[in-house]
Amino acid sequence: MAITTDIWAVTPSYSATLYRAAAAIAGAGDITLITNQPLDNGAGYQILFTCAGDATAATFTITGYVAGDLSQSVTTETVAGVDTGTATSTNYYSRVTSISSDAAVATNVSIGNAIADGMALPRTRMKGFYFVGSAGAGSVTLTLDGNAASDRVLLSIATPANVESQQMALPGDGILINGNEPQTTFGVVTQTAAVTSLTVFCG
Repeated sequence: MAITTDIWAVTPSYSATLYRAAAAIAGAGDITLITNQPLDNGAGYQILFTCAGDATAATFTITGYVAGDLSQSVTTETVAGVDTGTATSTNYYSRVTSISSDAAVATNVSIGNAIADGMALPRTRMKGFYFVGSAGAGSVTLTLDGNAASDRVLLSIATPANVESQQMALPGDGILINGNEPQTTFGVVTQTAAVTSLTVFCG
């Protein structure tokens, strides 16, 4: 008898305007978002604020659910506005309840995510992935709790410098994320810009 398990797939999408198109902020209060949950099954992103000019007078408050948090408690985080640049949340959010500003901002502010920050996976097993590469060499990396140099690398695959697609199935039951770690542990899948599309299979 064959053993079957539920498998789910997730394809990350990166855009500086994933949550909000570039526009000024009229005043203090909640910011209208395009989407609150861009991914399913508990996967999530860091939140990227892109300020076209001086937004240092404002502080942005993110309220939502953090990827990998098994308690499913609501988390609140503040991100300070910047002058002509970007600011990023510390947490990866699977669902954003709200994003607010404590002041008006005359310059354009967009809210999205960045490919360099990757996509967070909750407690799951990564079974394999499919990618499309470009003419430049790239990579797909899975790290525990983030993508900083100090984080533990669970998987790192170099992708060839060819315009082609490849599928890789991980042996056994795949890689377990958040096995015996604290209940807020998560994995982050990061692709380089040379990987133009990535689909991750979990279960």
